[in-house]
Formats: sequence, structure tokens, C-alpha cells
Amino acid sequence: MAVRRLEEVAPGVELSLAEAEPPEGLAMLRSGEVDVALVFRHGDDPDEGSDSDLRLAHLLDEAIYVVTRKGSRSDGPRTDVATFADESWVAGCERCRADLVRRCGEAGFAPRIAYTTDDYVAVQALVAAGVGVTTLPALALTASRHPGVRIDRLHGSVRHVAAATYGHPPDPPAAAALVSALQEVCRDFAPAF
Repeated sequence: MAVRRLEEVAPGVELSLAEAEPPEGLAMLRSGEVDVALVFRHGDDPDEGSDSDLRLAHLLDEAIYVVTRKGSRSDGPRTDVATFADESWVAGCERCRADLVRRCGEAGFAPRIAYTTDDYVAVQALVAAGVGVTTLPALALTASRHPGVRIDRLHGSVRHVAAATYGHPPDPPAAAALVSALQEVCRDFAPAF
């Protein structure tokens, strides 16, 4: 949707995408490889925009969900990671894994991580196969949702998503148009489930 909006407001702007985790994306931004980096941080992560050379444009705050196999039973609230303390876990990228470990630690246990992948489709396939449970953000579940999983919003969870630019304002017109299109589209974001 943001790409379509960008084409409407800034025809002729050439857009290419490079996939990277936030630290690598910010390094690419600083080196001039990209003009805008989409970054996220979990509720308690340090703010990466605290460096004076970066400017963050808030896009959205998204909920995190506990993802379990459809039809599985639980002996506690499905919105609490502690309910799944005895389960195997599927962890994501390094930052998402750290958030998961922190949340589980706060709930009084260390998660037994059986699998690690930052591929949201693979994570859900593993959960649907019954080999573990996981947590995923709303954007991932909106982009792709396996029919064999159940999702429950994790109590007290949030992930902040922002567009980062580098250097002193004003931004190049194409970068400014992209950030504006992203903000416009994200303003109305609601999970599609």
C-alpha cells in the first residue's frame, strides 16, 4: 500500500528494497547505501534514534501475539507467556529472540528454544506442525497467516516501528515522499484478523 501511495504522490521515484535487521539497516543508512531504513524496537529496547545523526519518524506501535497450534489446549491464560513455560519455543531474529527471552524471564522461566528462524512463514509452519509456540508481531501476521495457528494478543506487548533518515534536514525529496507515504498508510493500520 505504501508503494502504491508513493507512486501516486511521487511518480517517477525509483524504489528498491534491501532486507536487513535494524542495526544493519542503520549502518546501510549511515553509509549512504539506502536513504530510508525501516526499523523496529520492542517496548523496552533502547531507542536507536538517540544518536544525533538519525531522525526517526514514528510509523506505528504494533501488538505482539502468542502463536500456538490451532486446537491446542492450555492450562492458563493464552495471553501470558508463563502459560507456555513447559513448551518448546520457536525464536526469531536476534532482537526478537532477546525480547522473548526477556519476557519469559520476567514471567519466571527460561524458554526452551528448539528452533530459530526469522522467516515468519517458517515459524508459523513449525508452530502448526506442533513442534513449538512463538510470539509474532501484528505486521507479520497480517502479511501471512497460517491456517493451522491460533493467535492471542500478548498482554502488555508492543513493538515500535519507525522510518529512519540520516543527516540534517531537509531530506532528499524522494526520501521525504517515502516517509510521508509510510506514515499515511500506517496511520490507518489495523491488523487484518
